[in-house]
Amino acid sequence: MMRRAARAMSVAMLASVAFVPREPLAAQGSLRDQTRETGGPNHIIAINPFLPLLGYFQGEYEHRLRANVSFALAGSYMRFDDYYTNIDAKIRLYPQERALHGLGMAAGLGYGAVRRKNSLCDMVGANCQENHTTESAPTFSVEGQYQWLLGSSQSTAVTIGGGVKRYFISDDRSDGIQRVLPTMRLTIGYAF
Repeated sequence: MMRRAARAMSVAMLASVAFVPREPLAAQGSLRDQTRETGGPNHIIAINPFLPLLGYFQGEYEHRLRANVSFALAGSYMRFDDYYTNIDAKIRLYPQERALHGLGMAAGLGYGAVRRKNSLCDMVGANCQENHTTESAPTFSVEGQYQWLLGSSQSTAVTIGGGVKRYFISDDRSDGIQRVLPTMRLTIGYAF
């Protein structure tokens, strides 16, 4: 009787091993597939909410192209020593393959205008004339950022980041204009 029970268990074990799939089940997938964001927003419209209070602007529209790449259009109007107005097209890479969420690195091409306000005064200083000059040129930028999608519907986007922008203004036209500037980003927006 013991022998019969042992033989029945051996046959049952062999049968169960024979029917175990050699590949992981399709529903399980890899750990990367299980933790990758499914669905979520494909677009973000965001602005810096504090700059309009100071008379400046920074905003961006971003669209997911693939799991790890997005395309963005950005615009800004800021003042350093001079007034800088920019529009940029950016390609942003998300290394963890969750576009619009987490760490992102971007390269951008754009067009910028720099407006200078010069005051010309005579020796006594009584007669001063203001002179405005504007120089326009292509730009190139690189930036790093981190973006959070908050809420159960992931519809609130909060982004911080920074980088560098280069204005391709020739030496003879630059006349003291800063052609390489740091960039900072703090935006809050709507993801959909």
